[in-house]
Amino acid sequence: MATEPSTAKLIASDFAAPDLERIRRFIVEAAKEGAIAVLVSTLMALLTRMRELNQELTRRLGWKNRKHPASEKLHRLQLELPFVVRLEPEQSANDTSKGAENDDEGERKKRKKRGAKKPDAHGRPEFPEHLPRVEGDVQRVEGDCRICPHCATECAHVTFKVTKKLDMEPARFVVREDKREVVACQHCHEHIATAPKRDEVLDRGVLGDELLVQALVDHYQDAVPWERMERRARQEGAPLSANTLAASCGRVIDLFDPIVRHVFKKCMASEYVALDATSLRVLDIKHPLGIRNGALWLLQGAHCYSCFMYAESGHADHLEAKLEGYKLASAMCDGSPTNNCVERAGAKRGGCNSHGRRGLVEALRGGDHRALEGVRLYGEIFHVDAESKRAGETVEQRFARRHRDSAPLVAELEAWVQARAGDVEPKSTLGKAVGYLRRQWARLTRFLHDPLMDLTNNEVERDLRTWVLDRKTWLFCGHDESARRAADALTIITTCKKLGHDPRRYIRDTLKRILDGEKDLNALLPENYQPDLQRPAMAEADVAA
Repeated sequence: MATEPSTAKLIASDFAAPDLERIRRFIVEAAKEGAIAVLVSTLMALLTRMRELNQELTRRLGWKNRKHPASEKLHRLQLELPFVVRLEPEQSANDTSKGAENDDEGERKKRKKRGAKKPDAHGRPEFPEHLPRVEGDVQRVEGDCRICPHCATECAHVTFKVTKKLDMEPARFVVREDKREVVACQHCHEHIATAPKRDEVLDRGVLGDELLVQALVDHYQDAVPWERMERRARQEGAPLSANTLAASCGRVIDLFDPIVRHVFKKCMASEYVALDATSLRVLDIKHPLGIRNGALWLLQGAHCYSCFMYAESGHADHLEAKLEGYKLASAMCDGSPTNNCVERAGAKRGGCNSHGRRGLVEALRGGDHRALEGVRLYGEIFHVDAESKRAGETVEQRFARRHRDSAPLVAELEAWVQARAGDVEPKSTLGKAVGYLRRQWARLTRFLHDPLMDLTNNEVERDLRTWVLDRKTWLFCGHDESARRAADALTIITTCKKLGHDPRRYIRDTLKRILDGEKDLNALLPENYQPDLQRPAMAEADVAA
């Protein structure tokens, strides 16, 4: 009996340059000799290898399709996919004809959809009505063109053809002159009176309110450094110091301190809160390196309020001190031990499933295809919540959908995690991901038991990106007070965005009311702000200052 080639040797030698004839002879010999086990193991090894090649080529194909949609190399990759089914001629012709019909129908729908988006003949969208219209150049018909070539009569004006273009007027620095009347007695010449001075952000300050508001929003929302503002002003010939600008904006932020404390109380009183943290570098002359890492916490309440809190370090004691005296209801955070204090504050703690899925995705990208099933199940779980959001469902409707559609998927994912726990290396990427899922499973599945609990903490992480961009631009804060003011400014700006207000307009109008002597905190709160009215409506509930 001829010696049977080993399966491993066959696969290792034949897949770099496929020798189909040798593989065929091997299978025929195994079938004749009744070596069913060898035949099955060989076929399974071949199919496994083909699946791996198929997944790798599919990944490369997707990348090429995103980067280079029309490419000859892309066509070659498609032809290299191993799992290509050979069709019978009749079936192939029918499928090709059906595919062509479907493609034609899809193309017609695409053309129809694209055409429906065009509001005018040129396909240009109409500009928003709130943008002011200014008159531009007026070109008139001149010379012989105004004379009719047929009857030599001068033509009369009919209309104008108007071309609309989006343009802007460059910002410019001005010197505002505030006048206070001075009166004197013309009879006895013993009395002189001067009109009272309006309250200012800084006594004897040289920067106007509009400039300070613009600089504050540019710095904390758009990450423009103070030095860049100074350089831009000097290019316009305006004497502006970065230090003076930073100090003056800091004073503006201090005036909003009661509003910041109100936002914090609103967050803590919410039925659902979510929190996350990131690092913040602060200069410190006492530190051996001259700089240390602080922490910036973001506390979000009821999806409406966002409160940034600065701490000198990321230690749990700082967060616990800020939560002291408050009782939380439902809280969403990641699996860091620093967040354990939210449970001591009475919160029902949920975990972020984006963190749970992230480890599986990293393992899959690293070539470990054992994570594919876990990623697929997580994708279906995320799809359930996405469908609920797309349908505009209430919290109760979403909770019912989760029990109907997500619960079976979660049970299947749990079984997969338990099965994988025994056959993965604990120190591998997949092993670490599976270990995280097992440790955090009760928190990750809290969304099946709490209607208010979100599936992920992505909303908070998106709001933190504003600060991450600021951090990349600024590099550090000068001292703890500067970091605290940065947190307060981000609180006002982010809360305004969540409530649908323009942060620049809100800060400008509220600052004017504060300087005009407004004492009612209800009139200054972002949830009561009405930009179309001269002053916002008063809230019925009293808010402590």
